[in-house]
Amino acid sequence: MKLILIDGGPASGKNTLGKLLVDQFNKNGEKAILLDLDSYVEEFNPKWIWESKEQEEKDHLNARVNFVKDINKYLQEDLTVVAIGERFLTHSDVSRYTEKLGINYPIYLFHLTVPRALRQQRLDQRGPHSLINLDKDQKDRDAIKDWPGYVYENINSPEEDAKNLYDLIRSNKGLINL
Repeated sequence: MKLILIDGGPASGKNTLGKLLVDQFNKNGEKAILLDLDSYVEEFNPKWIWESKEQEEKDHLNARVNFVKDINKYLQEDLTVVAIGERFLTHSDVSRYTEKLGINYPIYLFHLTVPRALRQQRLDQRGPHSLINLDKDQKDRDAIKDWPGYVYENINSPEEDAKNLYDLIRSNKGLINL
């Protein structure tokens, strides 16, 4: 069992790559599951529009608690868990998050990097989304000089990128020590 954390800004390919990576694990006889923090938030508020900042914070906290519970549950069931949705920009982000997890197992962290223009193209194909500030996200990511884990340029076909990521995991790239 292992936990694979995939970080990336909006339209970096986290969901697509996560689904294909889980398929790759399952195809090779290793049980795996994809967990997306956004789906946990949507259990509390499917529209992503809150009446107050306090309610938004409460819903996000409750979603994160349930997300971590499920990660622990599936790891205890000997599944490989691919988790997306959290931002892991710094070593302290990773440490704060993994402290909440209940068992000890290998943790891999991959940061998806995609050229700004390609991210914008992907967002345009999805349609407008008022909660995404691509410029701010790109600025935050550009400011990071020492990424924990492994930085992966996600620019090939989704299938090729999933195979590449699977091979990186098999060779222990992205394995983090806390």
